[in-house]
Amino acid sequence: MSGTPVEPGTRIETDSLGPVAVPADRLWGAQTQRSLEYFSIGRDLMPAEMVDAYAIIKKASALANRDGRNLSEEAAGLICRACDEILAGRHRDMFPLHVWMTGSGTQFNMNVNEVIANRCCQMAGTALGSKSPVHPNDHVNMSQSSNDTFPSAMHVAAALGVVRRLEPEVTALRDAIDAKARAWADIVKIGRTHMQDATPLTLGQEWSGYVGMLDEALERLGAALPALYRLALGGTAVGTGINA
Repeated sequence: MSGTPVEPGTRIETDSLGPVAVPADRLWGAQTQRSLEYFSIGRDLMPAEMVDAYAIIKKASALANRDGRNLSEEAAGLICRACDEILAGRHRDMFPLHVWMTGSGTQFNMNVNEVIANRCCQMAGTALGSKSPVHPNDHVNMSQSSNDTFPSAMHVAAALGVVRRLEPEVTALRDAIDAKARAWADIVKIGRTHMQDATPLTLGQEWSGYVGMLDEALERLGAALPALYRLALGGTAVGTGINA
């Protein structure tokens, strides 16, 4: 920005509040930098699962906006490529924000928007912060708001965590215990109630109870997923869908 001194190793990006110095080699922009300065609280960073969930949402939004003829093929293609890179595990150090921020998650949404937009600029051969050919708000955040993307990202992250990790791991534990219950079907022991000997049962019968508990846990996980699959996307700022 003309008239704004540039410190060594930084570049100047601007937002509605004016210019701000951003490290020259970072893909984030002005709003992320302001959040780093004003919300420097604790050491807990936004989890990688939320980064991935946001990349999924931004890619899906770009494709939907392209299909609705609101976003050019070029911009949509660049956004999708940038999102695919994030989902492949690249650019993780470009998401430095702490979990402590406004409840809407606006700063994190903008962190994602700015990183994707600047990566698009890199791929297109334009300068970081130029916001051309891809703008963080006008293109990456098109038809969206922090108020619908942030809760949706939490749902996506939770659902993927359940389906990809929690359910398979609980199932593996359940199957391992079930195998032991079957192997110990003929081992007789004394049951205990109130710290005293009670009636006999087999060790396999005892462990079959643990199998039943895990079966019920898996049922509850499955029953919780439909609610996670419902997303707030399209509601935009206040749930009315305005500007979507």
